[in-house]
Amino acid sequence: MEKFLRRAITMGNFDGCHLGHQALFRSLKAVAEVNGLVPTVISFEPHSNYVLRTPGDPLLLTTTEEKREFVESLGLEFMVMPFTPEMAKLPFDEFVRNELIEKRGVCSMFFGHDHCFGAGGKGNYETITAAFPELSTQMLSIVLHKGERVSSSAVRNALLNGDVDRAQTYLGRPYRLSGTVVEGKRLGHTLGFPTANLQVDPYKFLPRSGVYVASARLENHVFRAVVNIGTQPSTGNHRMAIEAYILDFDRDIYGMPLALDLLAYLRPEQKFANLDDLVRQIGMDADIAKNYNGNHWAE
Repeated sequence: MEKFLRRAITMGNFDGCHLGHQALFRSLKAVAEVNGLVPTVISFEPHSNYVLRTPGDPLLLTTTEEKREFVESLGLEFMVMPFTPEMAKLPFDEFVRNELIEKRGVCSMFFGHDHCFGAGGKGNYETITAAFPELSTQMLSIVLHKGERVSSSAVRNALLNGDVDRAQTYLGRPYRLSGTVVEGKRLGHTLGFPTANLQVDPYKFLPRSGVYVASARLENHVFRAVVNIGTQPSTGNHRMAIEAYILDFDRDIYGMPLALDLLAYLRPEQKFANLDDLVRQIGMDADIAKNYNGNHWAE
């Protein structure tokens, strides 16, 4: 049944689904609606660099499920295409004919300004337009923000500096960490600040270690939160962890999915002389989060 659908597509890794990707998605959707096509984002999974180069390089701004959720929220179909060494060796024309036109009913393709694929990277806007005149093809230009190219690398650089505001300007939304709540040492309960220990994808990109104001999304509800990303030196943990203290919340949520949208960087992680000092600082961090006046709360 699927192959009888007529689709307009764009394809790639789309890591971050940043403003550049979103411009592509908007154009795709607009043209598809006018022509009665299904607007479809095809995401290569895993990231093509993991197959062609090194797994885990680059670390992911968006996991597969984070991409799916975001793309579908825009009203587009999200389709995963497994990326394999064999696929990478396919000549671009064979890939387009067999995998796109015949199997998936593709009749329109949208390209980013530098997108290429297929053996030797020979598949691009120019070569496909020439080889497949029956396809409608469009290429979008570079998206700039204050003169700087919007890219996944620009987002990572901002996050490495704890600059979540700058990252958000490139993403068009807060940077999200999502995963499953797992059991930790439960020290937070002892200190009076129970925390949710978030387990994320092992290849998920983590921003600068430190303490953040965040919004915690759980079962379609949004709560204010303080998030610590780091090794928790005051507790002797020494293992990278993501701990969220969710304000005005007291439920057992082990095993449940949780998303944390980072809104502001408060301070670097630090080692306190004693647990009393740690408790005092957490209380101050919680007060800041409670009175945070940013524009990102979805109350």
